[in-house]
Amino acid sequence: MTKKILIVVCAIVCCLLVFVACDGNKGADEILGESVSSRQTLCYGGVSDDFDVTLTTLSQEEAFVADGKVGKMVTRTTLVVKPKAIGDETMTYSIASESGKIDGSLSKNVLGSAYVAEISDLSKIGAPTTLTVTKGSGDDAEQYEIALENKMADVIDSDEAIRTAYEFYKQQIDAEIASEDGWQREIFVRYVGDRKDSESKYYWYVAFVADRNDDMSVLIDPATKEIVNSRVRP
Repeated sequence: MTKKILIVVCAIVCCLLVFVACDGNKGADEILGESVSSRQTLCYGGVSDDFDVTLTTLSQEEAFVADGKVGKMVTRTTLVVKPKAIGDETMTYSIASESGKIDGSLSKNVLGSAYVAEISDLSKIGAPTTLTVTKGSGDDAEQYEIALENKMADVIDSDEAIRTAYEFYKQQIDAEIASEDGWQREIFVRYVGDRKDSESKYYWYVAFVADRNDDMSVLIDPATKEIVNSRVRP
C-alpha cells in the first residue's frame, strides 16, 4: 500500500519546478527551508457509520509555476465530508472546540460524492474536537456528530520529515547544491494516507522535484522516522 501511496502522490506533484539559487554562505538546512513550496501543517480525521471526514491545512504557492522561484504562498484549510451513502442533499457543518465553534455550508464536489468547504478562521477556536454535519433543513434536518482526531499528534513535524529525507538523499543533494548550476529543486511535503481507507496509516511524503521527469521522494513513518519507500526518477 505504501508503494501505491508514493506513486499516487508523485503524480500529483510531477509538474512542479522551482529554481533556488545556491548562495555559498547558506547551509543545506537554509537552502532547503527556502525551497519548500508546499507544506501540510494540519491533519484531522473522523469516521462514523455515515461519514468519513478530513480537515487539513496546506501552505503552498498560490499558483504552481515553473519559473525558478517559490512564488507567493497562501494557506488554505479544507474540510472534506464523504457520505457513505450516495445522495444529493443540502449539508451544513459546525466545527467545535473547547473555545468555540465555526459554522458554514458544504458544497458538493464536482467529481465524486464528497462535500467540501474552505475554512478561513479555524485558528480562532483552537484545536477542533468534533464536527456536526446537518443534512437537509427545517423539520426534515438530520444531525450527525463525528469526533475529530489529530492525525499529527505525537509524530515528527514537517521540518523533521524534510531533514530525514535530506539525510536519505544527502549525497545527491549536497552534490547538487555544490554544483555549478546550484540547487534547482523545490520541496513538497505532505501528510498522506490511503484515500480509499480513512482509517489507514499516515506517512510523511517528501519530494525534491526538478521537473516532471526528475524527482527524489520518500515515504517516512511519522513515529519512527523509518523510510518505508523511496523513488528516484529518472
